[in-house]
Amino acid sequence: MNPTLETLNPYRPCLILAHADCAYATAAARVFRREGWDVYNARSGPEARRLARMLRPSLVVLGTDLPEESGWLICDKLTRESPTARVILVAVEPDRPSEQFARFVGAAALVDRNAGPTALLHEAEQAVLAVA
Repeated sequence: MNPTLETLNPYRPCLILAHADCAYATAAARVFRREGWDVYNARSGPEARRLARMLRPSLVVLGTDLPEESGWLICDKLTRESPTARVILVAVEPDRPSEQFARFVGAAALVDRNAGPTALLHEAEQAVLAVA
């Protein structure tokens, strides 16, 4: 009998992913699932907050241009509700002022959407390791 991957590593970090671009969200979810993450997709900022309250995820990834409320605002709300929450924001071509604003709203990192899901995974691993 061969041991399965789950018996060797039963811990699966939880990720909530909310991004307005469906193709990007799908690709990012696929990359994270391959690395052993449980991924929960949210269609809007308020839905991401509801999931975060229910699941207490290891990480929340938010696009900055979400429907209903921006990722910036949701990040601020999440980090105020739960100061230990780790949030990564994803923006198109972030500049210095947006990096400063990301720190202001409590984001662990700001990732360039154009760098692809692999860059997001790298930042996620760094953010989760910083907590441990």
